[in-house]
Amino acid sequence: MKWDEVREAYPNQWVKLRIIHTHQQEDYLHIDEMEFIKEIQNEREATLELTQSRGDSIVYHTSHELIKTKLIKNVGLFRRMLH
Repeated sequence: MKWDEVREAYPNQWVKLRIIHTHQQEDYLHIDEMEFIKEIQNEREATLELTQSRGDSIVYHTSHELIKTKLIKNVGLFRRMLH
């Protein structure tokens, strides 16, 4: 499923998705293909779903024209915690 299809089916709504295909452009990961998991009723539920999301799932609001997330560069914090 493409983002435009999700936006059309669930306008102005929080949704949970499974990421199928992405591409990287500059400092962003763009989600090209996704599988719809469920509709989320409100912002509080969306926050809870987001905190429980792991791996290839994401919570996003369909008011956004594009679906992308900023890539976080490794700052070496984990490495410093081990020493």
